[in-house]
Amino acid sequence: MSIIHTSGLQVAIEKKPILTDIHANIDKGDLIGLIGPNGSGKSTLLRTLAGLQRITKGTVTVAGNELHTYKTKERAALMSYVPQETKVNFHFRAREIVLMGRHVHTSRFATETKEDIRCAELALQETNSLHLADQSILNLSGGQRQLIFLAKALAQETPIMLLDEPISALDIHFQLHILELLQKRRNQGATIIAVLHDLNLAARYCNKLMLIKDGQMLQFGNPEHVLTKQLLKDAYHVNTHIRFDDATDSVTVTAFR
Repeated sequence: MSIIHTSGLQVAIEKKPILTDIHANIDKGDLIGLIGPNGSGKSTLLRTLAGLQRITKGTVTVAGNELHTYKTKERAALMSYVPQETKVNFHFRAREIVLMGRHVHTSRFATETKEDIRCAELALQETNSLHLADQSILNLSGGQRQLIFLAKALAQETPIMLLDEPISALDIHFQLHILELLQKRRNQGATIIAVLHDLNLAARYCNKLMLIKDGQMLQFGNPEHVLTKQLLKDAYHVNTHIRFDDATDSVTVTAFR
């Protein structure tokens, strides 16, 4: 069942076309890896789906309604969004950042409930960052900060998660941990779209991939359908050796200049 549908989606920023004619049906329970070269429009697509970037032409439908019909709080209850760069200028404790994800479930001036605190603690535990809870967000490393903002999105408990490079600052241990955590959320019914640069991890953990180049969608489907020699050459200008890896039960890509 489709939970996100884009039809003829076009986005221009300062009259410069960024996305062109994106048509896609994203089903409930999909874990989609958004892949493509730098500057291809991946982050813009994610921001557009999150309702943070104005649509120039076409439509985005989420859960049966056009995206622009949702109020801000309604949209926040439906979708969590973690940007590529997170800017915080105050000494919030990490726990306070995670609790901000619960604001969508409370009235404007309400204090956190026991359920809010439980969800925040659970999200910190799931991301293996509970030991950072009382530290200032400004004192954390880039990878630690990334874990905290992922925990915030998890605590938000939305049916859709939009994540822009969620593992870019993490070491391989935490990359695997977070991707396994996203798979778990997918198995619980969440729909997740994540910008990923590691094609092998994308193929291993995502049930579908969307390949974008120069604002156009080159291919959308299962990893074997997207990660082909010709498509990767068209997108990245590299030659590739593609094989199936029995150890990971997924397609593996080796690239050559």
